[in-house]
Amino acid sequence: MEDLIRHGLHALRETLQQDKELTTNNTSIGIVGPSGVHEAAGTSVDFRILEGPPIEAYLQTMQPKELPPPAPVPAAASGSAPPPTGSDEDVQMSE
Repeated sequence: MEDLIRHGLHALRETLQQDKELTTNNTSIGIVGPSGVHEAAGTSVDFRILEGPPIEAYLQTMQPKELPPPAPVPAAASGSAPPPTGSDEDVQMSE
């Protein structure tokens, strides 16, 4: 069940703006079924919502967010652009 929760958190994280992260203040987890290893023993409720400090253990097990690769620098901006291969002369059409 922990894998399903982690998968859901990863999917939720992908909907956030780039400068935002999931925290205990902006995340809640709704669970249907038996209690997980990160929950208090004896929880026998079929549906429950975890909020605040109890979800910290789930957030800590998440993989780090992958940063997008840096944007390539256009050749013209790098100062080492190769000379154009085409000719700038007008093309004359024969009749």
